[in-house]
Amino acid sequence: MHPSTRTAVVTGSDSGLGRAVALALADDRFHLGLAYATDRDSAENTAAEARTKSVRTALRRMDLADLPRAVAALDEFAGELGGFGVLVNCPGSTTVECIQRAVRYMIASGEGGRIVNIITSLPGPGGLTGLLATELARYSITVNAVVLPAAEPGLDCPGRDDPEVTSVVSYLTSPAAASVTGAAYVVDGTRIAMIPHGLTGVGSRQSANHAERTHPYTGHWAPTRWTR
Repeated sequence: MHPSTRTAVVTGSDSGLGRAVALALADDRFHLGLAYATDRDSAENTAAEARTKSVRTALRRMDLADLPRAVAALDEFAGELGGFGVLVNCPGSTTVECIQRAVRYMIASGEGGRIVNIITSLPGPGGLTGLLATELARYSITVNAVVLPAAEPGLDCPGRDDPEVTSVVSYLTSPAAASVTGAAYVVDGTRIAMIPHGLTGVGSRQSANHAERTHPYTGHWAPTRWTR
């Protein structure tokens, strides 16, 4: 087993949501790459608490206004932590270019990976999560969304530190969710609803044929538009 399978990068780790997700993954024994936007002190506090759980941490600034540097932060996480197999994107803290770079490391490990996009509105057919899930399934990389609907435009998501949110992320990065991809889990403070990706019909239960197509990829990775 490649060591990267137990290493996760969490963007926006200086926010309440990013901190909660990172600490939940530390409880699950993941080593952590903590990306922060502006508040290094908050990210340092997150890292310090995570280290009390006997996991390794690394910190890097990910400023989306400086895109080449933001992408390079993922290279630095991989170098310091020996790769990573999980990427959790908090709202407004990553770009397609960052996801592309992360996918390269997941494919190179030969062990697949997990991408969890935390968003504030339900993705429509043809959205990024669904497209990624369809294209990356052959590499055993699952892509799912956790949807936190904002109470009103411009307001923070309700319950951003709620255990329901972190429990969904914890599940989606666990062995139990190895065949869950292309799904959106809506956490609205009263319930958790799972909505499969409309284009592929891929949800928590997949056909045997699909399972056969998502075995761990061990050959040379073939570039797609997500891995170039």
